[in-house]
Formats: sequence, C-alpha cells, structure tokens
Amino acid sequence: MVKYNNSPIIESVCEIKFTEDTQWDMTVPGLIFEAIRERYPEKGQRTTQEISISAPDKDKGKSLPQLKRHDFAIFLTDDKRSQILVGPRTLLVSRLKPYSTWEDFKSQIIYAFEKLSEKVELREIQRIGLRYINKIEIQTEDGSVNLDKFFEFRPFCGPQLPQLHGNFIVGCVFPFSQERDLCRVELTSALSEREDSMAFILSIDYFLNIPRSVPVGETMNWVENAYSEVKRIFEGCISPPLRKILQEVKE
Repeated sequence: MVKYNNSPIIESVCEIKFTEDTQWDMTVPGLIFEAIRERYPEKGQRTTQEISISAPDKDKGKSLPQLKRHDFAIFLTDDKRSQILVGPRTLLVSRLKPYSTWEDFKSQIIYAFEKLSEKVELREIQRIGLRYINKIEIQTEDGSVNLDKFFEFRPFCGPQLPQLHGNFIVGCVFPFSQERDLCRVELTSALSEREDSMAFILSIDYFLNIPRSVPVGETMNWVENAYSEVKRIFEGCISPPLRKILQEVKE
C-alpha cells in the first residue's frame, strides 16, 4: 500500500493451498514448528469447518452437502501479532495490526514457504490468496457520513430510492490475467470504536482462480504481482479526502 501514518490495515493474510498429490501427514506441523520455533515460539490449534458439494451421482440421485473439519496448528510470535497456520496441504501467514511494510510481511511469507519446502515435496498449487482487511473510521457530520465524498467504491441508490440507509454490504469480483486470477472487493459498514464516527471494512482478496496454473517455483512472483494489484485497487477505492484522514506520506 501507499504509506499512511494512520494505516487502516487491521490484518493481512497470504494463504497457499497445494494439490491433493502433495504428500502430507500429521507429522508435518511438528516438523515445521521445530524449524520456526525460534521466531514463532508460541503454538496453538484451530479447527475450521468447510461445506463441500460434490457432483450428483446418476444412480444415487441428488448429492448432499458435506461438512469437512480441518485442524490447523498455529505458530505465533511473542507479541502474537504474526502467525503461521499449517493445516492439510495448506500454509497460511497473517499479520495483525500494526502493519509495518509490505517488505516485512513478504519476508514472513517467504520464510514460512521456504521452511515448508524444506520439509515437504510441494507438487502443485491449488490456490493462492492475498487478502488485506482495512478498517476505516470517519468522523460523522450531523450523524452521518457522505460515502460519495470518501469512497470511489460504494453502494449506489437510484433517485427513486431513499438516499439515507443503514448497514450495507457492496461487493464486486474483478478478473485479471485473462481470468487466471480474480480479486473480490467488498465494502461493508462496521462497528465504530468512537461515538462521533462511523466505521467501514474494505476487504480486498486477490486469489488464483485456475488451479495448477502457477508453478510452485513462481509462487513468490505471483504473490508480488498480487500485492501490486491489491495496492492499485485500494488506491482506486478511496478519494483524496480519505487519503487526508489516513495521512498519506508524500515521498
């Protein structure tokens, strides 16, 4: 992102999923922890659930959704702001605020990826995603915020609709690289931490849309390009008055 003194980033996440032909077993998280425990000495566990729907069987009729459970090992820095999650054929690196620089976060991704590569023969990439979650607080004027003033990406209400509204969510998916990649952008209302302000979450999720289309050796190049697109989209979503609130640093 462009550097801001009042950075809105509350979390940055890079997730890499590998194809089913990547060999994996329950010892992998332990091997990774031994390799990274000097930087990530704290550990824990998280369980996630995923709903999957398979194609219907001609003989058995309509297929039913299946709930899959995934267990992730979590490794954290002492301040618990940076973490690495290792799950079934999945590597996830995240950073909570305060976010410093892209170079710092990228170095964490490279470090985790290299440590995993040393322990596991990584076959192909199923999915990569780079996501930035921004929380933006804007002081109200007469109890409201004029979204048109601060955002270039916002909900639109036609002239036959009420112009005042409450909570909202607006989203769009943009294609990149001939739809090899997609970027999901969402703006939603959020709970403000100050009485005289309104808060908004701007989430930008850039991800690989076509499995196996990026070689393992090109993973970090893809991540670097993804960041360039995320940065460009973020700047396209906001207006100069919001840049003033975020205190853009002129270089």
